[in-house]
Amino acid sequence: MRSYGWGVTLATAEGLPFDATILWTAALIHDAGLTRIPRNGVCFEFEGGRIARRVLVGEGMSAEDADRAARAIELHMAPSVTLADGAESVLLDRATGIDVRGAEFRAIDHVRDAVVRDWPRGDFDRSFLAAIRREVAARPGCQSERLLPRLEVDGRVAPSPWHDGQGPT
Repeated sequence: MRSYGWGVTLATAEGLPFDATILWTAALIHDAGLTRIPRNGVCFEFEGGRIARRVLVGEGMSAEDADRAARAIELHMAPSVTLADGAESVLLDRATGIDVRGAEFRAIDHVRDAVVRDWPRGDFDRSFLAAIRREVAARPGCQSERLLPRLEVDGRVAPSPWHDGQGPT
């Protein structure tokens, strides 16, 4: 839910039009593949896309909109996401970068405390790092392998504005 908050904040600040339902559902489901690493046949973001398509269409979303949400999930860890991939894909990618690494941390200054108060980070850093490690061990070559060195330094969560005194934890 924090990722949705960060995405809406970025879109509002930049005047970027987006479909709130697609961003909302993609933000809520984007890490579902992390919960199934031992059973996944593909990298977690693609498993998340599969889950999203199935669940969203099953709940009555059009196949086209479910595909847009799934595409945002599949691309949220890609090295380069552009508006050609859809505004929701760009927003989810940037929002998850904020939530995981503190990228663009200052862009959310005015909403950060309220969002984190409503949806606390808790043990997110350690839990997420452990899940990424599990995926790297299970499926080398996934985007998680590219991300891991940015998340981990000497076996611990890398320094981030989320836990270096600049922001709430």
